[in-house]
Amino acid sequence: MFKKKLNKWLYEKTRNLLRRQAKVKPYTIDVEEHHIAYLESSNPKGKKTLILIHGLNDEKETWLMLAAALKGKYHLIIIDLLGCGESDLAMDFEYTLHNQADFLEKIIRKLMEEKNTHSFSIAGHSMGGLVVLLAERFPIEKFILIDILGMHVKLSSMQIEAQKVGNAEELPFLNLNTKEQLKAAMKMSMYKPPYMPNFMLEHIMAKKAPLLAFERKKFYAVVDENMLDRDNLEAEIKNIKQETLIVWGKKDLGIDVASAYRMHELIANSTMKIYEECRHYPQVEKPKALAKDIIAFLK
Repeated sequence: MFKKKLNKWLYEKTRNLLRRQAKVKPYTIDVEEHHIAYLESSNPKGKKTLILIHGLNDEKETWLMLAAALKGKYHLIIIDLLGCGESDLAMDFEYTLHNQADFLEKIIRKLMEEKNTHSFSIAGHSMGGLVVLLAERFPIEKFILIDILGMHVKLSSMQIEAQKVGNAEELPFLNLNTKEQLKAAMKMSMYKPPYMPNFMLEHIMAKKAPLLAFERKKFYAVVDENMLDRDNLEAEIKNIKQETLIVWGKKDLGIDVASAYRMHELIANSTMKIYEECRHYPQVEKPKALAKDIIAFLK
């Protein structure tokens, strides 16, 4: 028990240090009786607003290294989606891509009203690519799409292996019970995972352990029994009129880089950046390079 408390204390100290380096502070907002957690940087007049949306079974902290690399150039709002991170879990919510997009719309509308924000750019990672469903609902200035799902182009190596396994209960990345399994999952999702001390690994596992069934439920809400995306977003992606930056890790094992090239063909006003020696998390693996590309893109 003492070790668990110590791990939690050390984890929170480290997390808070990373938040300070990223110049963001934690806040909450209530949407339909649910508490939604988010991080926000200061908003002096003249700064562009950039909203960051994480992926499936992820949380807002995955953006902290990128936020630090952006060096305070933007008014950042980094949201924990419903059922993730420090937001309410909402066990009875149906976590389909379209339901999550509808709820995210409500979150953003309330934030825009409270922050007196009239337009913004938005970045989505992985399942956070659901932001393409918001393209015509908001005055979005520009899109940044990072290794997003929703393009049925080419099976990735992880999808092929998952089809062989056949069910979520046996998929390694949805059944993390030890820190060794977590390390293995990190190697699958990142080409060179950053160092993570044991207290962080152990605390993350302690948080995940009671949520494994819930995470599998959310997984099957967006992925079918054949391990394919339930939603093909090709039509929505093709209709994006805004300038769009497409970012991909060339060695992504979960969503093949072929999707990036197809997306680049579909979006008339798009720029594509493919990072070598990078897998599914450019914002963690290549934060400085990604920050540089985002700054150039948003000018």
